[in-house]
Amino acid sequence: MAAETGEFPRAERPGRRPVLSDVARLAGTSTAVVSYVLNDGPRPVAEKTRRKVEDAIRMLGYRRNPLAGALSGGRSNLVGLLVPDTANAFFGEMSRCLEAEGRRRGLLTLLGNTDYRPGLADEYGEAFSELRPRGIFVTTGEKPRLSTETPCVYLQWAAPDDSPSVAFNDFDGARLVTEHLLGHGYEDILCVAGEFAVGPAKGREGGWRRAMADAGLPTEGRLVRTSFDKVEAGRAVREVLTSGRRIRAVYATTDEQALVTIRIAHSLGLRVPEDLAVVGFDGTREARLGDVPLTTVRVPLEEFAVRAFDALDGRGVSSVLDGTLSIGVTCGCEPGAAEETAHGKATATG
Repeated sequence: MAAETGEFPRAERPGRRPVLSDVARLAGTSTAVVSYVLNDGPRPVAEKTRRKVEDAIRMLGYRRNPLAGALSGGRSNLVGLLVPDTANAFFGEMSRCLEAEGRRRGLLTLLGNTDYRPGLADEYGEAFSELRPRGIFVTTGEKPRLSTETPCVYLQWAAPDDSPSVAFNDFDGARLVTEHLLGHGYEDILCVAGEFAVGPAKGREGGWRRAMADAGLPTEGRLVRTSFDKVEAGRAVREVLTSGRRIRAVYATTDEQALVTIRIAHSLGLRVPEDLAVVGFDGTREARLGDVPLTTVRVPLEEFAVRAFDALDGRGVSSVLDGTLSIGVTCGCEPGAAEETAHGKATATG
């Protein structure tokens, strides 16, 4: 590079993706100085040297490694996300929306799958904290071990401390979809729920109970508790459907449970919805857009992601978001009657 003009001699880009040392070599400086320019510190860089580094970055088309930036001191451009099961379509879609929103804000999302094990949540929390992330999103309910200065936002669950949270109105969504089944004239509505009535599961079970009670119908003997694991849920549903009891409709508290119920019903020669009506909750693409569209409660994941990052940035408050009733054909509605009905507006708390 000419000392007076600040112009580069003709240089070819490396055949591979350029790295920090390539920038330093072209700028005629050290990798440490390049790092100071990229991270705006921690040491000052002379203006003339800064221009040389910036020119080299442009010439080479250098793009920094987001993970490397996390190790440079201060808050990184990383966010952590803890989910209980990456194999679950709902958490896959949630992760995708959060990652896309983070990328839009210049942040890289690191994903941790806890497998519903609190010990793994602690391990991920400690590991992510060491990278000095902008913050961590927790969808698993428990409070993982974090460094005291690591911000945390709880998703789907109310925060166990004074941290912000973004959740769904599970109770009203469950009541809405159960009332839809009742509107078809079904009275013996089985609820396939999780193993424990806590967090989101509590609301999704509670809304079913309220709708049944308002219709003057009992819930005793109409609740099946099972793991969210598809294999275990399938076993529990098969046991009920082969018990000799006449079940006319099933409300599953997740789309995964609903799809498993449909699969088991078909394997037993039952037609959906002619012999067994089935509805779910989550509104996953697989459920809504499959060969047999599921009637379900669709939650607004894109807005959810925006609210989550706003809360992390301190620009938002804790929120509860309503979903919409997505009408498919598994409830007994005629094909082509698909529509979405809102059950309220998003509300903010605290």
